[in-house]
Amino acid sequence: MRSRFLVVDCRGASRTSMGKAGIRKDVRLRLWWPAIGRASQRGASATESPGGPMRSALEGLESLCCQARRARNRRSLRAVDRRDWRPGMAREALMDDSAHERPTSAAAAALLGQMKRAVFDGSRIAVIQRDLANHVLYANAAALAMSGVAHVDELHLDRLFAGEAGRVLDEETRGRRNGELGAYRVTLTRLDDPGRQVAVEVTGLPLMDARGAVVGSLGFFRSLQHQVLTDRLRELTLSHAGRPDLLSRMAEALRVELPYDLMLVSRVVADGEHWESEIVFNHPPFRQDVPTAWYELNDAQRAFMEANDGGIHDFDTVMSEPPWSDMADEPICRQMRAMDLKSSMWRRITRGEGADERTVAILTLLSREPDAYGEPHQTLFNQLPLVETVLCALDHAAQARDRRQLRMFRALNRCVDIQEACRCLADALIEIFDWQHVGLFRVDSARESVVRVASARRGDDGCAVDTGAVWGDYAQPVSVGILGRVVRTMAAQKIPDVALAPDYLRTPDGEPIRSELAVPILFSEGERVRFIVNVDDPRVNAFSREHVRQLTDIAHEVAGAMERISDLTLMTECVNNVADPVIATDAKLRIRRVNPAAEALFGARRKALEGRSLIDLFQDPQPLVALLQGTEAGDRIGELHVCRKAREDEAAEGPEAPGGMGGDAPNSVFVTRRDFPGKLGGHVFIARDLRPIRRSVQLEFLEETAYELAVETQAPLGMAMSWLESELESAHRPGTARDPGRARDLQTVLRQLGRVKHAFTRLAMYNREARVAARAVSTIQLDSELEALLASLAASEREKVQLVSAARRVEVEADHTQLHIVVESLLSVLLRAAPETATVLLTLVPDDREVFLRLRGKLPPARRHGARFAAPEAAQADLRLAHPLLDKLMRNQGGSLRVHTLTDGETEFVLGFPRGNAHG
Repeated sequence: MRSRFLVVDCRGASRTSMGKAGIRKDVRLRLWWPAIGRASQRGASATESPGGPMRSALEGLESLCCQARRARNRRSLRAVDRRDWRPGMAREALMDDSAHERPTSAAAAALLGQMKRAVFDGSRIAVIQRDLANHVLYANAAALAMSGVAHVDELHLDRLFAGEAGRVLDEETRGRRNGELGAYRVTLTRLDDPGRQVAVEVTGLPLMDARGAVVGSLGFFRSLQHQVLTDRLRELTLSHAGRPDLLSRMAEALRVELPYDLMLVSRVVADGEHWESEIVFNHPPFRQDVPTAWYELNDAQRAFMEANDGGIHDFDTVMSEPPWSDMADEPICRQMRAMDLKSSMWRRITRGEGADERTVAILTLLSREPDAYGEPHQTLFNQLPLVETVLCALDHAAQARDRRQLRMFRALNRCVDIQEACRCLADALIEIFDWQHVGLFRVDSARESVVRVASARRGDDGCAVDTGAVWGDYAQPVSVGILGRVVRTMAAQKIPDVALAPDYLRTPDGEPIRSELAVPILFSEGERVRFIVNVDDPRVNAFSREHVRQLTDIAHEVAGAMERISDLTLMTECVNNVADPVIATDAKLRIRRVNPAAEALFGARRKALEGRSLIDLFQDPQPLVALLQGTEAGDRIGELHVCRKAREDEAAEGPEAPGGMGGDAPNSVFVTRRDFPGKLGGHVFIARDLRPIRRSVQLEFLEETAYELAVETQAPLGMAMSWLESELESAHRPGTARDPGRARDLQTVLRQLGRVKHAFTRLAMYNREARVAARAVSTIQLDSELEALLASLAASEREKVQLVSAARRVEVEADHTQLHIVVESLLSVLLRAAPETATVLLTLVPDDREVFLRLRGKLPPARRHGARFAAPEAAQADLRLAHPLLDKLMRNQGGSLRVHTLTDGETEFVLGFPRGNAHG
C-alpha cells in the first residue's frame, strides 16, 4: 500500500516540479503531515539529537503558514506519491522567510524571532545566518563557541573558512544563489587559535524573500570533532596495537578536545579483597620525587571506585575528604598538589561483562584550570573508545611478558651448567618485568650460608646487563637477613620498605634499595630451599601481590629445570675431574662428549673430537668394529693403542688441549664400556692408563719384599752387632794384648752395621700398606724381650738406658716382629737425641688388664735461625713419619700409643699392651 501525504503550497502554485538540486525555488513547502503530528505528540526536544531543532520548528509551522499567507493564498490540497518526496524539502521550506527583508506579516516575523530564540539559541548544533556577501547576521551560542569568538560581530567567515575551506564556501554560496540545498563537510579554523581546526558537517538552506528571491543562507553546523576523534582513536588502536607508543599517541589525540595538564593511566590489580594500583603511564612524563610503584587501596576507596564509572572532581577537595584523604600524605599526592592541579576527570576501565566485570585500570585527566571539565566533557570522555585503547596497551605488555617468559624457558632448556642457568634466569626476569636488579642465591646447607651465584641489572636500553658477580663473591649466614627468613620459612618475602625491616642486610653492590622481594626455589623433594630469587628496587613498594604470585609460579615452573641442570652439573663435574679418560658416543660410535682426560689422551680439544668416529682414534680397533657390527657386545673391550697419526694431525691443526699430557700421554689404554639407557642410545667408554696400574703392582711387590727383608734381617744384624761389641770389649779388657788397628776396624764395622740396621728399620716402618693386621699374636714375656733388646744395643747406647720394672715375668699378647719394630724405633729416636750425660728411662708398669711401657727421654726442639724455625732435627722428622705406622701397629695388637710432653721438657711415649690373660 502506498503512503500518501499532504502537500501545502503556500504560494498557491498549481504545479510543482523537481529540479536537479532537489526542489525548484517556486516550491515553498512540502511536508508529511503524519510526521508533524507524531513529532508534536512526542514533544521532542531540540537538544536531544541533531534533528531536534527541525522537530521543534514543525510544531508551530501550521500557524506560521496561516498567518503569513492568509491574504494572498488559498490552501490547495493534492496527493503526491511518496517517490517524489525527499527529506530535504521540509528543511528548505522550513526557513522560507527572508531574514534580510521584513516579513509581510508582523505576526510571522514575531513568530520567526520566537523560533530563533526557542530553537536555535538553546541548540547544541551551531546555527549561522548570513547574507550572500558572507556577512554574518545571526549565530547562536554553539556557533560562537565553535568559532572561538565571544560576539557575533567578531565572527568573520573569510577567516573561519580559511584555505581550502574558503574555496568550498564559494562553491556552496553559488549553490545557495541558485536556491539549492547544500550538504558538505569542511574543516574550519578557529579564530582564537589559528593552529586549531574543527571538522564539521554543514547543511545549508537558502533563505528567500516574499518575492522568492534568495537573499541569504542558513547553515547548520554539526561538529564532527567527536566523530573524527573517535575514528582517530580507533585507527590508532588498530595501527599501533603491539607498539609501546600507543598510549602516548592516544594522549596527544585526546588533548585536542579534552585539554589537560597531566594524564595518568593506573593499572589496578585485584587480589581477593585487596586492590593495588600502579601508575603505568603519565603524559607529559614527569619524575616522582619519592619513587613509589604500587599503592594499596583500602575498602572505602575500593567501594568508591566500584560505585562510580567515572566523575569530575575538584582535586584539592577530593583529596582532603574521605576516602581519599588517607592518601593525602603520599609523596605522589603532595607532588601533584605542588603542580597546582585543580580539576580532575576520571573514568574506570573495565574488562568483562555482568558478574565477570572487573576493574583493570583508571584513566585520569588533571588540569590546572578550576572547573575545567563539565558535563559535555564527561559525556564525550565516556563515549570515546578509550577502553579498547587502554586494554590493547595493557594486553600488549602482558603478551610481551608471556613471549619473554617463553624465551626464558627455551633458554633454560639449553643450559647445561647451573651457573649459566642462574645467569640466564636473572637476565630473563629483568626483561620480563622491567625490574632494576635481580640476584640468584644458592643455599649451602653444609656451611649453613646463602651464596650469591649470579646477578643482573637493568641497563639504560631496558636490556639486562651482567653485574660481574661470580659464584661465592658474597655469602651470609642463613640465620640472618631477608634471605635467611626465606630459608627458615620456605615462603616468599615481600618487603615494601627495607628501612622498616630490622633484619635487612645490605648487599655489597652499593646501589640504593628501598624494597625487596625474595622467592624460594624448591626441588622435587620439597624438604629445603635450594635457590632464592632476590629482586630489589630503589622505589618504595615496588612489588605487588601479583608480582609475588607471578614470580612464585615462575620459581615453581623452573624448579624442575634447575634440579635437572644441578644434577647435570654435578655429573659433569664428576666426569671432568675423573683421572681416566671418559668418551660418550652414539650407537654408531661417533663421539658426543669427552672429558679433559680424554682430550689429553688424544691431544685434541673437545670441539675437534666431537663428531669423529672412535674407531679412527685407535690402532687395530677390531673390538670396536665388532661392537659396531653387533658381533661383540662385551663390557671389557681390552687393551687398545692410541693412533699416533691422529695425535700428530691434531697437533698440527692447533695447540694442545688444555691439561694435555704432552709427551707423557700413554700409548695404550685398557677400555671398558657401559651402555646408555635404551631411550638415549649410545655408549660410554672408560680408557684406563695401564702405566699407573703396572707401577702400582711393582711398588706393592717391592714394598712387600722390602718389609720381609727388613723383618728377616733384624735378628741376624742384632746378633752380629752383639758379637762384634763383645770382641771390641775383649780387645780393651785389661791383661789382653792391645791391637789398636783391630779395635778401629771393629768400631767401623759396628758403625756400618748400625746404619744398615737403622735403614732396614726405617724401611719397615715407612711401609704403610704392609702388616695391616697382626700376623702371629702370641704370649710374650715383655720384660725378657726388653732385656734382650737392650743386650743387642751397643755398649755406649746401653749405658744410657735404664730399665725399671715393678714386677717380674710380665706377659702380654702381641706380635713379636711388630713389638720389636715399635719399641726399637722409639728407643732409637730417644737415644739419637739424648745428650751424652742424659739417660733414657724405660718403666714397665703392669695393671689388672693392661701393661704400660713408658719410654722417657729428651727430644731437642727445631733449630731456630733468626725469627723463624728451620727444619726439625732428624730424630723428630723420623718420628713424625713413623708415628702413623707405629700407631697402626699398636692398634693391630689391641694396644695403644700415646705421646706426652712433660713440664721439664722431656717427652714420654706410653705403650699399652693387653695382658696375656685378657687378650681375645
